[in-house]
Amino acid sequence: MKNKELTIIDYGLGNLLSLKRAFEFLGAKVVITNEPKLIAKSPRVVLPGVGAFGTAMNFIKDLKIEESLISIAKKEIPFLGICLGMQLLFTESKEFKITKGLNLMEGKVIPIPTNSVEGKRLTLPHIGWNSLLPSYNIGNWKDTILEDNNFNDEVYFVHSFMAKPNQSETKIAECIYGGHKITAVVKKNNIVGCQFHPEKSGEIGLKILKNFINN
Repeated sequence: MKNKELTIIDYGLGNLLSLKRAFEFLGAKVVITNEPKLIAKSPRVVLPGVGAFGTAMNFIKDLKIEESLISIAKKEIPFLGICLGMQLLFTESKEFKITKGLNLMEGKVIPIPTNSVEGKRLTLPHIGWNSLLPSYNIGNWKDTILEDNNFNDEVYFVHSFMAKPNQSETKIAECIYGGHKITAVVKKNNIVGCQFHPEKSGEIGLKILKNFINN
């Protein structure tokens, strides 16, 4: 039987219980921890997050797990960042002040524009259901975490900042808000990030989490 164990990183910011329940519903054995030694031994790692980028990085540094996260991500071990956890994968964020991230993917985290492309004021945070669309360089989602999903499947977002990858091939899905393209899913080797919350996205989100644990 395929090993379906995974570790959810607990650094003080994240919807750990709902995420744990979603993975357990799919048959996974879940460990929640911030112990570097346990993280290093995990066959899969999930980095969740809700809140401010700078606060998250401070907690990660205080817990001395930054090195463990970078080390395991550079191995061929499935690594999933969710919402703020996806943003932390990038080089830096401009939220409040420039803060260095984990730098596992090159790029920046920037504010979602306050106005639509037509000049109308946008409601922020971007909260609610939105459609997943393929990035312009992606013909299909085969062999990705989205391979069982369809274009225009709706998932649940809650965020005011968005990732801007340096390499276009890193972005495999996006959504449109106020006419702006917002990075929704990124992938680089064994590392994947979802800006939305798959654990709050019903059957669509469960398909994504199932692909992760079956990787």
